[in-house]
Amino acid sequence: MGRPKEHGDQTRDALLSAAAAVLHDEGPGAVSVRRVADDAGTSTRAVYSLFGDKSGLLTALAQEAAETMRRHHEAVPERDDPLDELPDLALAYRAAALERPHVYGIYLGEGVDLDHDAQALYYRSFDRVLRTLRRAAASGRLGDHEPVDVGRHLWALVHGLASLELKGFLGDPARARRLWLDAIAATVRGYAP
Repeated sequence: MGRPKEHGDQTRDALLSAAAAVLHDEGPGAVSVRRVADDAGTSTRAVYSLFGDKSGLLTALAQEAAETMRRHHEAVPERDDPLDELPDLALAYRAAALERPHVYGIYLGEGVDLDHDAQALYYRSFDRVLRTLRRAAASGRLGDHEPVDVGRHLWALVHGLASLELKGFLGDPARARRLWLDAIAATVRGYAP
């Protein structure tokens, strides 16, 4: 029988929450093993045991953000008309950003060097959008625009909207949702042949 696990899921969650708070409030430079351990009410040994080091802690946080985004995107069902999926995919992005606002910045890799596995997880959300855009292109709904380029345009749009909403610039949640849907609708109309 092996040694019992000293630091479990509760400690892991507390460390990730503490790291997310420091990251959100002060940026990646303020995140340290000592600071996060103190804020979580545990020891630096817990950080090293669970994450290896500061880099491992930030990577775990980035993976958690990417997993949240992936989960929301992959929950969007396919529709007969692929363009009808785009508002739902945009709102999935919004829901993920709102669910984990303290780690939204790290979702795009701010302050973190992502390994191959983390990058693959990040791209699963984008791949879900690309599947929809490829179906739209195959049906002639994107004119002469390449699906990858349209995906990047839409990503820039939703990133900007999420950033503005998280900073409080889009008004109350109902107004913010309308702004998201209006922006997506106007953009999608612009791709029509």
